[in-house]
Order: sequence, then C-alpha cells, then structure tokens
Amino acid sequence: MNGNPSPQLTDLISTLERLVISLSPASLSDVIGDLERVKTIALYKLMTSTTPTPAPVETGRYLTVVEVCERYGIVPRWLYRHKKQMPHSQPSRKVLLFPEKAIERWFASRRA
Repeated sequence: MNGNPSPQLTDLISTLERLVISLSPASLSDVIGDLERVKTIALYKLMTSTTPTPAPVETGRYLTVVEVCERYGIVPRWLYRHKKQMPHSQPSRKVLLFPEKAIERWFASRRA
C-alpha cells in the first residue's frame, strides 16, 4: 500500500461524516465511543505493524461526564478534579469520556 486510503475507505469516511452530521446530540456519545475504539485499533496496528492481528480492545460504550455524574451521584467538578485517578479518554480539550466497564470497576473498587 502506498499510504493513500483506498477509494472504498474514502467513500466510507464520507458516508460516516454525513451520518454523524444527521445524528441527534443525544446519540453522539455512543458514536464517539465507537470512533475511539476504531481509532485505538488503528493506532495499535500502526505501532505494531509487524503483528498482523490487533490486540483485543475493550468493547463497550463510553460515558460522558453527565452520565457518570448521574450514575454515581457525583458533581462534575469532583469528576474533573479526580479524572487523573480514573480510567478515561480525552480526545480533545472539551471532550472527556469514561469507558463504561472500566469506570464501573473503578467505582466498585473504591466502595469495597
């Protein structure tokens, strides 16, 4: 491969962009989680180009700050203050996501 994306991949990305634009804001956190999973697989493949199969990636959805706060009865300020101690992903300065299963385990370990 010469480094240029295939026409099929280019078409797929264009279609994905159009679909994301048409989605409601409520469904975007699931989409962002799925995109982060795909990004992780692509990064792993890039970094381990000698290995033909990607490492297993934890599947599942990512929770937003609002969803974590509602689920665990905490306030956003507390969550932002303690994020470095928690499993999280911050794809941009304004987006903070928490892998659902990992954050469940994190809170369970603190309550035990």
